[in-house]
Amino acid sequence: MAGFTAKPKLVCLAGLLCDDRMWQGVAAQLEQDADVEIMSFAGFDDLTAMAQHVLSSVEGDFALAGHSMGGRVALEIYRLAPQRITHLALLNTGVHPKSDQEIPGRMRLIDAAKSKGMPALARQWLVPMMSPKGLQDAELMANLTQMVESYSVDDFEKQIHALIQRPNAEAQLAQISVPTLLLSGTQDTWSPVEQHRLIQHKIVGSELVVIEDAGHMAPVEAPIPVANALKSWLQKSRKRLSEQTLESMLIEWQCQKLVTRSINLLDQGRWQELASCYAEDGVLYRPSAPTVKIAGRDAILDSFTARPAKETCHALTNLDADIINETHVVVTSRVVLFAGAKKTDPIEKMVQANADVYIGRFVDEIKKIEGEWLIIKRQGSIELNYKGVG
Repeated sequence: MAGFTAKPKLVCLAGLLCDDRMWQGVAAQLEQDADVEIMSFAGFDDLTAMAQHVLSSVEGDFALAGHSMGGRVALEIYRLAPQRITHLALLNTGVHPKSDQEIPGRMRLIDAAKSKGMPALARQWLVPMMSPKGLQDAELMANLTQMVESYSVDDFEKQIHALIQRPNAEAQLAQISVPTLLLSGTQDTWSPVEQHRLIQHKIVGSELVVIEDAGHMAPVEAPIPVANALKSWLQKSRKRLSEQTLESMLIEWQCQKLVTRSINLLDQGRWQELASCYAEDGVLYRPSAPTVKIAGRDAILDSFTARPAKETCHALTNLDADIINETHVVVTSRVVLFAGAKKTDPIEKMVQANADVYIGRFVDEIKKIEGEWLIIKRQGSIELNYKGVG
């Protein structure tokens, strides 16, 4: 059907002691906007295992939203498979490592669950999570209490163990290159607004939405405002222009040309010209070291000149330009690297050569600075490596 656009796939992750009930109200509001799948983590005691479970359960690429502990799982999913995530939303969550004060507090909750049972724990645990308005909603509190009581003490202890052993996610924030939404409530004392504002400063282009009078359980306390924020995030954060204009086509062409030129210069060993493709304060994460930040044009030049003298040929495919605005574009490209091959070699010779072949991608964030398109951030990644093909 002409003009038909498939709805995006949105995976919503529940947090500590939460299940589908945390997201059902939001999902109902998104029926026309996304195919929503809700996942929770009873029985898991490790955040990485939770992330791997999601990746093995969901096919293809998808938008990802995580609430509370689910936000930390979402970040771990992005770390493991950034190429599969189209959008990232982090709600009522944090990225900070555990503190000395946190562990005793969590252990006291486990002791309370073991000695008094999950119903008593629900009454104790839920109160500080809610806004004053939410606490006065008898039906909502009854539903949340039932949700918590559906978990066993063993499940609770496992999830607490996962949180205590969580990886430090702060370091990866600068590498996030997909449209990112941060959401908090004015009454969230567990993961307050300021905590999300600090995260926002570390994720380029991220947006912070604050829900009035909502606590830590914003998806159930304010499902309509939360859904509206997610709709906007899905529709405008990385939408391509619905009608191609001459201006937008020119922007795409210029940015794709810059990416292609930079790769050709890389294969030709023309380091000075390659470095000039980056902004003065540009950032590079090389595919061979995707977590190592190289900051500044001079440092990027030094990293290129220090490369081993070896022939390479990068074959770029599927260049996709997402226009954020008239001076800000994100270009994603698939890349096949033939290490030991020449750019002038026919493709058949490259494939048959006894050389290493790497398959990965580049995500280039590009901005127009004083009339010139420059790379402000390149994130490289390697997904597959074939040693000595042929």
